[in-house]
Amino acid sequence: MSENSRACLHLICHNSPVLKTGWERFKSHVQLDIPTAEKLLQLVTPSKIAQLNLCAEGLANTSYKVTFASHHPPIILRIYLREHSACQREFALHQLLKDKVSIAEIFYIDTSCSVIPYPFAVMEWVEGILMREVVLSGEEDAIQTCAFEAGKCLAVLRELRFQQSGFFQEDLTITPLSVSAESFCFAWLDNPEVSLGLGKLLCEALHQLVADHSSLYPSEQEVNLTHADYDPANILVKQVHQEWKIAAILDWEFAFSCSYLLDMGTFLRYSHRLPNYYEQAFCNGIETGKSLPPEWKKSIKLMDIGCLLSLLEHNPPEKSPKLHQDVVSLLQDTVTNWGKF
Repeated sequence: MSENSRACLHLICHNSPVLKTGWERFKSHVQLDIPTAEKLLQLVTPSKIAQLNLCAEGLANTSYKVTFASHHPPIILRIYLREHSACQREFALHQLLKDKVSIAEIFYIDTSCSVIPYPFAVMEWVEGILMREVVLSGEEDAIQTCAFEAGKCLAVLRELRFQQSGFFQEDLTITPLSVSAESFCFAWLDNPEVSLGLGKLLCEALHQLVADHSSLYPSEQEVNLTHADYDPANILVKQVHQEWKIAAILDWEFAFSCSYLLDMGTFLRYSHRLPNYYEQAFCNGIETGKSLPPEWKKSIKLMDIGCLLSLLEHNPPEKSPKLHQDVVSLLQDTVTNWGKF
């Protein structure tokens, strides 16, 4: 094992938070029994369910792996708890992406909420493990390969262009953003609950940093399909002929039209707590497409400031103490290390 791998494992063993480990869920899981699940699946397959296993990963929605008494292959039953429109939108995104990057096929969706009070999707079960587990293993070659492959996938998304930035509707028409990225940051920093959680000094430092470097935000004319939660906790990987490959990129419900730099910021959010080769391999993968801009590192940190502030708005310390503490520490790291980017 290399020194970098030992350093990675040292961090893990000393409980330094990385890659959202320990974050609280936004909502409790929906508890399903087999008869209810069979009602949900009756238009998909008449097969009787043998096992219904809750997939514990994920922070918002509920997913079950369903295996059948017949030879019907296993499936994923995904229940959308946060936003009802996300089910139809994710289905439309999967149709757009199915020949471009590795994703799970969606066989069926139901937005009627007639059996349970939530929309749901029936999805392909994809074998693999979360890339986060590979990173936490400390295995240098595996981490490098997976990070490189994740960068290559982002290079593909970078080329899926749109005419304007904004949020997707269910049919993937775009509602334009009403304000700039820096304006979003200022609004969150002015939110009393967010500013209280940050503390006065950090709040003022972030406000000044965003104001001083607003020219480094990406152009609103250069926008592409942005996953918006692109990190190793949402990337499934597997070994194919002893080589690590992306098996599926998961959880597209937050995707919108923005810049690939936001996805870079999410993926590299914890890079300062991980071995250097994690970041380098990821960037090498992206640059199989086009080169990165000169000050990309500062740009992605600016984009991620907005993402982190939005998490604070919806997760006060009394509700999600571990998440809140980690996000505040990440923002403090950005301010402290800004000169190194």
